[in-house]
Amino acid sequence: MTFLANILSDLGNDPAGRYGKIVTYTLIATAVVLVLHFLIALSRGKGERRPRWAMLTKLIYLGTVVTVLILAVTSFYSVLDHGAMHGWFLLLHAGSAGGFVVCLMLIAIIWAMPSQFRLGGRPDSPTEQSQPARFAPMTKLAFWLMLISGVVTAGTMLISMLPLLGTEQLLQMINLHRYAGLLLVVSTLVHVYNVLLGRLGRG
Repeated sequence: MTFLANILSDLGNDPAGRYGKIVTYTLIATAVVLVLHFLIALSRGKGERRPRWAMLTKLIYLGTVVTVLILAVTSFYSVLDHGAMHGWFLLLHAGSAGGFVVCLMLIAIIWAMPSQFRLGGRPDSPTEQSQPARFAPMTKLAFWLMLISGVVTAGTMLISMLPLLGTEQLLQMINLHRYAGLLLVVSTLVHVYNVLLGRLGRG
C-alpha cells in the first residue's frame, strides 16, 4: 500500500515526470493480471463460443487494434527513450491518429447497443435466449473504457490545436492526452484478450 501511495503522490506532484514509470508499471501489471486470469480460465470447463462477427466488423476491429498499437509504440518509445516525440515517430503517430478516430467511430456505431449493460441480464428478444451473448461483461466494460478514453485522447489534441488555451493549459492537455492514451492502450489489450477468450469458449 505504501508503494502505491508513493506512486500516487508522485503522480499528483509531477504527472509529466512520472509518466514513464507509470507506463512501465501499468503495462507490467496488466500483463500479470491477464496471464493469471488466463490460467484461471483454463482451469474451468469450456463454455459456449461467442457468436461470430461479420467480415466487415472484423476488419474495422483489426484497424482499431492496429492503429492503437501504432499509437502506443510511437508514443511510449519516444517518450520513454527521448522524452518527447519528433521526426518520423511524430509523423506516424499523427497519421495513425486519423485512422484511429475513424475506426473508433465505426466501432462505437456497431457495438454500442450490444455492449449495453442490461439490468437482470434479460435478452432483448427470444432469439437471444438460445445463444450466448455477443460480449461478456468484462468485454463490455473494456469497450466503454476504450470509447471514453479514445474520445478524451483525441479530443485533448483537437482542443490543443485551437487558439483557446495558454501555456499552462496546453501542458495540462498534454498530460491528460498521455494518461488517457495509456488507459486506451490498457483497455484495448483487455478487450482483445476477452474477445480471444470468448472465441475459445473460455469467457
